[in-house]
Amino acid sequence: MCLRFWPEWVFVKRAIDQKTYGSCLAARFRRVAQPPAWGQKFFLDGELSGGALLDLHIHDTDFVQFCFGRPRSVVSSGFSKVSGAIDHVVTQYHVVSGAAVSAEGSWAMTEGFGFNMSYTVVFDSATVDYDIARGAEALKLFEKGREQQILKLGAQDGYVGELVHMLECIRSGNPPRMVTARDSVSAIEICEAEERSVKSGQIVSVE
Repeated sequence: MCLRFWPEWVFVKRAIDQKTYGSCLAARFRRVAQPPAWGQKFFLDGELSGGALLDLHIHDTDFVQFCFGRPRSVVSSGFSKVSGAIDHVVTQYHVVSGAAVSAEGSWAMTEGFGFNMSYTVVFDSATVDYDIARGAEALKLFEKGREQQILKLGAQDGYVGELVHMLECIRSGNPPRMVTARDSVSAIEICEAEERSVKSGQIVSVE
């Protein structure tokens, strides 16, 4: 659940919740990579790892439900390439707000491609665009009537953030507030619905 703690994702989640730039009209998340070069006995056995769908894409599926609530339904397309499970998936989520929300996840890129994660979120009066490939200029804000801004949040990464949160919960004796076990189960259930949609070619309800 590290994306819930990643600075650039925290920023856009807050913008969605607070309607900083008006209502969210659309959101696209992308997490694509060549097949993992480590732990291949596990990762490339889809019966064990669940393929890219359950190892990699699930991060964005969880973030979609974090921002927009559990989707009503999903429609997905994809294929298996290296694990025997779903290794490339593109999903459209039907969310309560009506925003056009989609995510792509993949282990199907050719060797040498490496890894990329990005998102584009469209609001009434702004567009927020993140692409890790841009390095120091990864996060850009485009506001109506203003020059584009490169946002440098200067915060700790998501791995550190989730560990800090866990330690705070242990020290205070309070249950986690950013993520729950039920959230984890829900993310898996949504991904399983995506898998069924890939295999059937049909819209699949997750309500």
